[in-house]
Amino acid sequence: MTGELWWVPSAVVFGVVGAVVVLLVVLARRRARAREAKDRSLADERVRAASIALVRADDAIQAAADELGFAEAQFGQNATRDFAAALGSSRRQVRDAFALQQKLDDSVPDSESERRHWTEQIIALADEATKRVAEQDRDFSSRRGLERDAPTLLDQLRRRLDRVAERVRAGQASLTRLGATYAPSALAPISGNVGRAQAALDEARLATDAAAARLARASAEPVGQQLRDAEHGLYRAGKLLDAIETGEDQLHIGFASLTRALSDADAELAEARRLRDAHEETEARGELNRVIAVSDRVVGELRHPSRLSDPAADLARLGEAIDGLDVIRSEARNRQLRLDNARGALIGALLAARSQITVTRDFIAAHPGRVGAAARTRLAEAERQLSLAAAEADPVTALDTARRAMTHATDADALARFDTL
Repeated sequence: MTGELWWVPSAVVFGVVGAVVVLLVVLARRRARAREAKDRSLADERVRAASIALVRADDAIQAAADELGFAEAQFGQNATRDFAAALGSSRRQVRDAFALQQKLDDSVPDSESERRHWTEQIIALADEATKRVAEQDRDFSSRRGLERDAPTLLDQLRRRLDRVAERVRAGQASLTRLGATYAPSALAPISGNVGRAQAALDEARLATDAAAARLARASAEPVGQQLRDAEHGLYRAGKLLDAIETGEDQLHIGFASLTRALSDADAELAEARRLRDAHEETEARGELNRVIAVSDRVVGELRHPSRLSDPAADLARLGEAIDGLDVIRSEARNRQLRLDNARGALIGALLAARSQITVTRDFIAAHPGRVGAAARTRLAEAERQLSLAAAEADPVTALDTARRAMTHATDADALARFDTL
């Protein structure tokens, strides 16, 4: 009986696997249907957004057409040319958007890809058309406000004209005063600012006078452009005069920095002279003399009482001279330090060489006839080198010579001891 039911476990396993497969297929289909439903919902939402954007754009076009008519009556066709061009462009875009909407609404079957593409195009065209006419509408609304407040704005402009004219005179006085201290090259960035500021002020005054004349005639002619021209002229003049004030501050700061740098240069030169006077090497003293003379000449020229200063250029020139001085001074200091160190080491080197020579000589004397010529030759050379080291004036050369004497004496001692073995 047991042998006849061997297939039962396998059937159970296959049944479970089949159920799992069916469950997975059902779940996959549900997820696919959910995604499709979500996609359809999103697509429907974009279609509604396109429809709303298209209606909004069409309403904006109609309102802008009315606004353009009002603007032409108030400001004239020349002033509204850009508005008319913008309105025409927006109208063409809205027509294109309606044509795409017609494709969506007709009975001709469309693919999902085509519908998505046309929907996004409708939204983009409608939004751009609406934005363009809205910008023009805001511009002309601003102009109307300007026209309405023109008398008040004109009074303000006249007061500003007087203040800027006073600043122009002050700017000219500043340049004259600066010219007594600073070189033309230092004033070059701002020397023409008074003339340019006066020209901008004159343009602003002409525009203000033109606006005042139109208002005095009580005509319907707009004055907004003249008021804006006056505003721009005053702005340019103000920026140019600001640059004079900023430039004056920078020149004074630069001159103070130059004064401090010259004082620092005096200290650098004094140190270089002390090093030159105490240096043992003739060549180093000559190099120091050369760079001291160059730096001294530069400092003297920069301090000349009748000289007009260009702080930036003067600081650069002084810096170059002091940098050259620092390089040579550093080299000379290192060379003097090398001499001082060699002189300190020489005492020990001479003592060590003499001691080794004495030890070797005594060893050879204690073993007559047993030490060969090689050891005796090394010892003689050590004694000769020691004599040269003692007589040498240059401590660096003397130190090298004393060390050679020590080497020969050590070699002689080693050879002598080898010979006695």
